[in-house]
Amino acid sequence: MTLSHQPIKDKIAAQFSRAATRYNQLAKVQNEIAQDAIGLLPKHSDSVLDIGCGTGRYSQNLGCLCEQLVAIDLAMGMLSVAKKQTIGTPALWIQGDAEHLPLQSSSIDTVFSSMALQWCKQPLIVMQEVSRVLKPGGRAVLAIMCEGSLHELQQSWAELDSAKHVNRFASSSTWQNAGETAELKVESAQRQYVSYHPTIRSLLASIKGIGANVLLDTGSEKGQQTSMTRASLKQLELIYQNKFADNGQLPLSYQVCYLSCSKK
Repeated sequence: MTLSHQPIKDKIAAQFSRAATRYNQLAKVQNEIAQDAIGLLPKHSDSVLDIGCGTGRYSQNLGCLCEQLVAIDLAMGMLSVAKKQTIGTPALWIQGDAEHLPLQSSSIDTVFSSMALQWCKQPLIVMQEVSRVLKPGGRAVLAIMCEGSLHELQQSWAELDSAKHVNRFASSSTWQNAGETAELKVESAQRQYVSYHPTIRSLLASIKGIGANVLLDTGSEKGQQTSMTRASLKQLELIYQNKFADNGQLPLSYQVCYLSCSKK
C-alpha cells in the first residue's frame, strides 16, 4: 500500500465496518456471485485463504473444503462480526490488505476472493501477492467486479452533471493480464448480474448499505462523495426511469469476471 492510497483505504475500511451488521441482509447479488465462485473451487485443500472475507458469510462453506482457513479483511468491523457469526468454524482471522498480504510466501494451497479485489487500485500488485502466497501448483478463484458495472447509474448521472458519482472498475482483461504477468496460468470468464429496485433511493441505499459507496478517484485523497440535493435526486430518478425502467423497476447491473488461476 502506497502512502497516497492510504486515506482511500482507510475510508473503504471505515465504510465497510459501518455496514457490517446489515451487510448480509442487503448483499443479495453479492451472495449469488460468491456462491457461483465457491462452485469453482477444488473440493479439498490443506489450506484456503479468503481475501476480503467480510462478515464470514462463506467461512463455513470454505472451512468444509480445507484443513486450515485463513480469513483476511481490510475492515476490522467486518472481522468482528465474522468472529461472532462463525463460532465453531475454526479460522485464523487477520486484518490485512490484498496488496500486502501478511502471509509467508508459498504458504497457501488455494486462494479465494469474491467481490473485494475491485477496491484495489493496483491489479498487478494484487495478482503478484496472490502468486507469492500460493504454493507451487496452488489454485486461486477470484470473482471481481469489473468494467461495465453500475452502467445504468453512471449514464443517468452523466445526463445531470459532469461530476464523478460512480466508480469505474478495471476491465476483465486488465485482471487477466495482471495474473499472467504475475506468472499465473489464468482462465477468465465474465457474467452479468442484475438487481432491481422500486425507487432511486432504494437503489442508492443498496450500494451505500453494504459500504460500497466510496469513490476511488475523486481528486481528493479522502474519496468524498459529491453532494446530492433532493431536486437532483428527483431528476436522477426521472432519467433513470426513462432510460432503464423494466416493469416499473430500476435495474442495476454488475459485471463480474471470474479468474481461475494456477501457479506454474
